[in-house]
Amino acid sequence: MPEKESSGKISRIFGRGRSWRPRLHWSLPRKPLPFRDYETGGKLLLLLGLSLAIALILSPHPQKPSRQYKQGDIAQENIKAVGDFLVEDAEATGQRQKELLEQIPPVYDLDEEAFAKVQARLHNSLQFIRQKEQEIIAQPAVKGRRSRPDQSNRQLGAGIYKELLKEKPKFDNLLGVSIPNPTFFLLAKGGFSPTQEALVNQVLENFFHQGVLSNRSLLNPEPQEILLRRLPSRQEQILRRPYYFLELEEARKPVASYCREVAADFTPAERWLVCDLVQHLLIPNVSPNLAETQERQKQAIKDLRPSFFQVRKGELIVREGERLSLLHLAKLKEQSRIYPQSRGVLIFFGTFLSLVLFLGLSYQVARLSLKQFPTRLRDLAFMAALLLASVLLSKGLLGLGGILYQFRPEVGQNLVYCLPLGLTAVFAAIFLGIETGMVMAFLTAALATMLLERHASLFLYFACAGMVGAWGVKYYRRRGSLIHTGLAIASINLVMLTAFKLLEYPFSLNDLLIGQAFAVSGGLLTGILALGLTPIIETGFRYSSNIRLLELLNLDQPVLKELMLLAPGTYHHSLVVGQMVEASAEAIGANPLLAKAAAYYHDIGKIKKPAYFVENQLGGENKHEKLAPSMSSLILISHVKDGVELARKNLLGDHIIDIIQQHHGTSFISYFYHKAKSQAANPQQVKIEDYRYPGPRPQTKEAGLVLLADQVEAASKTLVEPNPARIQGMVQKIVNNVFADGQLDECELTLKELHLIAKSFNKILSGIFHQRIHYPLPVEKTKAHEDLDKQPAKKNNGKAREGQEKSREDLKRLGLG
Repeated sequence: MPEKESSGKISRIFGRGRSWRPRLHWSLPRKPLPFRDYETGGKLLLLLGLSLAIALILSPHPQKPSRQYKQGDIAQENIKAVGDFLVEDAEATGQRQKELLEQIPPVYDLDEEAFAKVQARLHNSLQFIRQKEQEIIAQPAVKGRRSRPDQSNRQLGAGIYKELLKEKPKFDNLLGVSIPNPTFFLLAKGGFSPTQEALVNQVLENFFHQGVLSNRSLLNPEPQEILLRRLPSRQEQILRRPYYFLELEEARKPVASYCREVAADFTPAERWLVCDLVQHLLIPNVSPNLAETQERQKQAIKDLRPSFFQVRKGELIVREGERLSLLHLAKLKEQSRIYPQSRGVLIFFGTFLSLVLFLGLSYQVARLSLKQFPTRLRDLAFMAALLLASVLLSKGLLGLGGILYQFRPEVGQNLVYCLPLGLTAVFAAIFLGIETGMVMAFLTAALATMLLERHASLFLYFACAGMVGAWGVKYYRRRGSLIHTGLAIASINLVMLTAFKLLEYPFSLNDLLIGQAFAVSGGLLTGILALGLTPIIETGFRYSSNIRLLELLNLDQPVLKELMLLAPGTYHHSLVVGQMVEASAEAIGANPLLAKAAAYYHDIGKIKKPAYFVENQLGGENKHEKLAPSMSSLILISHVKDGVELARKNLLGDHIIDIIQQHHGTSFISYFYHKAKSQAANPQQVKIEDYRYPGPRPQTKEAGLVLLADQVEAASKTLVEPNPARIQGMVQKIVNNVFADGQLDECELTLKELHLIAKSFNKILSGIFHQRIHYPLPVEKTKAHEDLDKQPAKKNNGKAREGQEKSREDLKRLGLG
């Protein structure tokens, strides 16, 4: 329709503004909406809960009165003592500890049970071999055996020794060591004499009592004194240099010397036998006890009282521009320790109140300034979850950076640049619109800057990443768009990081390269996480992204196939409505994908009772003629509830479910209302509320478009010989009636947008009902066997008028009369 003519018609009808309403609408009592109170209370609780959670993360511990310094840093301000306190003199205390440790002798353990164990093994092995020798002598068939009539007979037969040699492995096993064959021969030759056994025990006892070391290096560096503990008695003895412990590797000479003294009456062969056995049986019984030594040192240090000096209140601890030493750091640490703990509580409440004001004002300003900013509690909860997740992520990375800083400072200080905080803006833009994404970009950057305690450059870094992320998914129609957005964020991160590093002094190429690597990683990580988490968010928060909407627009969806089979008229009606709302949504800046998808599914509730809707009757019997008007009204109204159930069952998303609920608003079913009044005995008892859809009215522009297109498309079916002028008049009438009935009061459609919508509807419907060229056909006689659908229609003005009246009645049955 011409723009001036359309605008004039709208202005004539709406000239007094939206305050004008028909009488019928005035007569409806306006009931308070209790859910709005719950919505307001929920928003307030959400604001307080989010502020509380972020405040706990930002200030989990009492804040310190000054910033954190390291040794060698330059003080940025003068710091005075807030009170009197004592500071440990670390240097003096360390010197006293060193002196004390030098006074504690190392502990060595002497195992007094070592001799008894060796003595028992020697006795058991000799007793075993003596018994075997007696058994062998008692055997008469031993070749080469010579009897030993008495102890003075030292001759050993070859046969006896050969038999004894067979028992040597078991003898060595009992002895605990393997002795050479010559030594075993001397033992056998002496008849395994108890006298020799006693002499060996005497020598062993002397050296074990003296102490045997495995190696002299265990005393290096040789201390002035040691503490010797005798086990298991735990008797302690202080020994001073020189230490007369026997070294196992050099035991031959002292053992031989001692044997000559104690075995002077024995033959050289017997003395050699004793010395050799002693050397084989000696084992170390003195060892250093490092654990006990360290325990005594720790206990001594623990008992040592540190040295302190006093700092008086008001004393200048650090002067601005001064290089901090260990003493300065000790004073600052002690001052932080005595800092009033109540300050931490006050700072927490201050942070909490500032966050409440900051987040609350941000919401109010965005709500009043931005057209597409969400106000539903569920959407705000989603935004709060994104903000909280970003703060927790920043907190975790801050802790990781602190750990890495101890090992690689250049890595720890640049780790912050790989934070994928652009994710909040990306998700907000995908599911709630680009304007919301921009708001989230600034909120996330501000909170991250507060947590990380960095200068304004970090705010700019995160804000730019968020804005690029929100802008990158503005036309999000393919999954690959998220990867492209991640690459765009990586690029802007790289440029921003390079600019910041060039401003630093001194400039380090290594630091620049590490920072650039983290900046690029942050952008790529944003794209990868967005790609993986988007389906999860769609399921968890029941959102429908553009990708999901494109999937729903596929006509192979099961519910659309079912609609086509069971309600073909409704199916065709939905497709036409989808074309109408798509074009009009593009004209007014709404979401065309959401509007079109909602149009496809807005009447799926008619699947349950398709025959009760005129578009599916196909010239058959009208089932409403046999029903009471109230029942017909209930059937019409029930398709909204049935559609919501089917939408939830098929996981169509809350946006589409909301539009299904709102696509009739609170429209009046006038035909059945007037029919009920005409049939009722008392027309006053017919309640008008029973003949209105339950609503709610459309809350979004997309829902308003579906409501308008639904009624316009249904009304277009009643037009006789439709042409552009008739279509324009019909569209204008429907739009005016819907507006006057107040159905568009809550969806923020303006008069200018209504004009654009009507213009789009006219264009689409004119294309559908375009004029066809009438080709004259030759008049021929119709044969009996020809198809009846080829015969020209008979001219009957009466029947034509009757058909027009029937179409109007059918329109009324849809609630549009």
